[in-house]
Amino acid sequence: MPETGVIKVIAQKHNKQVKNKNAPAQKGFLFAPFQEGKNQTSLLIAPDIFTSSDKLPALNFAAPSGKTSITEKPGLKEATKHQFISHVKNIQQEIKKGVFKKIVAARVVKKKKPKTFSPVTFFENLGKNYPAAFASLVYTPQHGLWIGASPEILLNVDESGFKTYSLAGTKANTSVNSTVEWGEKEQEEQKIVSQYITSAFKKVTSARPEIKGPETIAAGNLLHLRTTFIYPHIPKNKWPQVVAGLHPTPAVAGLPKKQSIRFIHSHEIANRNFYSGYLGPVNLDGHISLFVNLRCMQVLKNKLAVHVGCGITASSVPANEWKESKMKSETLLSVLKAD
Repeated sequence: MPETGVIKVIAQKHNKQVKNKNAPAQKGFLFAPFQEGKNQTSLLIAPDIFTSSDKLPALNFAAPSGKTSITEKPGLKEATKHQFISHVKNIQQEIKKGVFKKIVAARVVKKKKPKTFSPVTFFENLGKNYPAAFASLVYTPQHGLWIGASPEILLNVDESGFKTYSLAGTKANTSVNSTVEWGEKEQEEQKIVSQYITSAFKKVTSARPEIKGPETIAAGNLLHLRTTFIYPHIPKNKWPQVVAGLHPTPAVAGLPKKQSIRFIHSHEIANRNFYSGYLGPVNLDGHISLFVNLRCMQVLKNKLAVHVGCGITASSVPANEWKESKMKSETLLSVLKAD
């Protein structure tokens, strides 16, 4: 968990999928894809084992066969620089027509999996290198092994109420002490996501939120613009409605939402699967802590598939978006090099 140094382990002993996974009182670890579909449905890992420690307990994460990775599927193609930049330009043409305000362009970066690669060691190093992020290692027989370090809360529910972030706008973290100046593109991204969040909550409550920001926050080698929203008086059992209204936010999909999702499915050459979905513990320790599944990778049989994305607006520079996607991939790949 972020800023705690605490590792939580949630493990299910049986192979039956939990029904009513979005029920308000259901307990476990929720793992949801970018978009629900026939082969990609959200899963709730039942807390047959639930422990908290400053060290990872000696648990066997392998499937009964001993395998935690899955064979690469055809829908996981790696875009070339030319393909990605062409995709960004195509998005901008649609924005200029007035069809969209923003669309997120995602791609996959594949690396050969080292023979000595240890998922558990890599996960532990992610937690050490990015203490402010939500570091996760998730295995299911259906979807294999996913590892990530997300800087973004989708929804947190505790005694203080409902909290979420608008996290949009990215640049390299070159110096923690210098004043950061954000351009028109990044400020526009931030405004789009913030407006979306407030409109989503209006469907659940008429109360106004406590707002902090926008402020600059560091996430490893990157800086982001973030605005925090807190709604103190929403009944806790409303969390599934709030999640349904928020996900996927313009920070991972675009605006308008439904049209952006259709565009993404039609034009991205790689299947997002659980990238830009959400995950986290629900109703354990009395809290709900769901994070957007950013800065994540899928562990395949012979490769590591790192998923990254960039928010595209009318003022985006296509070549800069390619550079930004490379910076984001380094969040995980730099830990792999140091491992």
